[in-house]
Amino acid sequence: MRPRRNVGLVLLFALCVVFAASVAAQIPGLTSAPAASASQPTPVPKDPLNRETPRGTILGFIKAAGEERYSVAVQYFQPSTGRHRAAIEDEQELASQLFDILSRKFTGPLDFISSDPIGRLDDGLPADQEKIGGVLGLSEDFPIYLVRIDDENGRRLWYISRKTLDQVPQSYETIQHPQLEKRIPQVLITHRFLAMPLWQWLALVFFIPVAWLFARLITYIAHLGIQKWRKSRGAAFPPLDPFFSFDPITLAITVLIHYWFVISTGTSILYRLYYVRVIRILLGIAFYWILTRITRLISRKIGTSLGNRGMYAERSIVSLVRRFVEVIIFLFVTLTVLNSIGVDITTALAGVGIGGLALGLGAQKTFENVFGGVSILFDKVVVIGDVCKINNQTGTIEDIGLRSTRLRTPERTVLSIPNGVMATSTIENLRFRDKFLCQQIIRLRYDLSPDHLRYVLGELRGILARNPKVEEPSARARFLRFSEYALEVEIFAYILESDYNQYLAVQEELLLEMMDALEQAGAVIALPSQATIVTKDSWIDPEKAKAVKAAIEKSREPDGSGPSGIPPR
Repeated sequence: MRPRRNVGLVLLFALCVVFAASVAAQIPGLTSAPAASASQPTPVPKDPLNRETPRGTILGFIKAAGEERYSVAVQYFQPSTGRHRAAIEDEQELASQLFDILSRKFTGPLDFISSDPIGRLDDGLPADQEKIGGVLGLSEDFPIYLVRIDDENGRRLWYISRKTLDQVPQSYETIQHPQLEKRIPQVLITHRFLAMPLWQWLALVFFIPVAWLFARLITYIAHLGIQKWRKSRGAAFPPLDPFFSFDPITLAITVLIHYWFVISTGTSILYRLYYVRVIRILLGIAFYWILTRITRLISRKIGTSLGNRGMYAERSIVSLVRRFVEVIIFLFVTLTVLNSIGVDITTALAGVGIGGLALGLGAQKTFENVFGGVSILFDKVVVIGDVCKINNQTGTIEDIGLRSTRLRTPERTVLSIPNGVMATSTIENLRFRDKFLCQQIIRLRYDLSPDHLRYVLGELRGILARNPKVEEPSARARFLRFSEYALEVEIFAYILESDYNQYLAVQEELLLEMMDALEQAGAVIALPSQATIVTKDSWIDPEKAKAVKAAIEKSREPDGSGPSGIPPR
């Protein structure tokens, strides 16, 4: 029985092995995971020399060769494919010669070399080739070509082509080294600072004032010639600026002269890359300076012409337009300079759009003030020089800016009012006032008789009628009311003066004549006081009262004339 049992155990074990293999094949992930992991490609490491783009290859070679790391610089060369590979010493000498050629003859913009891994596709070359232009003085047989090939790690990298490298020794023999190097001490040539000879650093700094002096001589002579030409034609010309002064044209010419000098000395292309960026920034500043001077000169001439013709609103609009134009010029010059130094302005414009949206949300009050200033100018509510009353503040408009309007108060202080507030305020513009209102209340004592009051009113009306500065149709002198302690007489008249000081002079003359008339008529101005009458004596001068009574009787004669011959109004 024991042998049969052993056979059964063997058969059972064999069946388990067979079924285990079939079951394992049916369970997901039990056997497929290792196969899948084995099929996944390993990530390709990034090139430490940054040769993924044409720009990275050229700048990497220039940096390595400029720092005299020729063992690294040769790694940017296309590998040799022939049986006889070049010796490492020959390759390093080739790197030194190519760097010397680029330093002395290359004038192309390095910032415009493609930073795309696939290069430029619109240059008419195959997709795996790239041409770098800008070598001055060499024939077209010396093109700087880059080729894109796979390295041993499967990376698609850009290299300086062998077609270019084969032309380097011949082209190197044709370049001329600066004659200055033969006349200066060798210590200034052999000693280097940041991989550039000391004499080039000294020349770079020393020639800054020399370039300015040449530029200033050019602009000064040009100004003298223009001044003489304008004098010969009888035209006015502003006086010349002092010789040791700075202007945008001198700055631009200085930068160009200094750039020509640096190129002619064969300064290292590595540092010329950063130097050219500084040059473009300085030229952008000079260009912006020149344009703003032109816009301000034009704005000043137009504003003077409009001011002489009394067109103050148009003059303010010209001033505001000039400021907008200067902002547009600044943005244009800034974007142009950024594009010239290799900054992708499409990204910058997108950032400006997003930033503009965020700025618009966060600066609503600022934009409200800007558009408020525009509406004020175009509606011609106020202009510079107007005398206005704004929010209980009276003063003269001195300036209408993008953000605020400046008001010079009578206390000689300057009040800055946001344009957003100006757009919603009630503005009283005194410039359009053609006449001033003179309104006075004269309070007379209660002991004045009716006939005496009629006489006083007649005298006051006569004063208004005789003054040529008083508008006759609207002028009046009326007994207004019985107040608590006086008889109130209203003087209402428009004085035909547009100047405030002249109005005050005419009003003063009228008031003094009325005081004389009241004194001659025996009328007394009532004081705000209370009195207890304890006597029956008359308060009125008997002689003056008798004279007034005679004048009143005379006014009742049949001719119908009133006191002083003035008919009642």
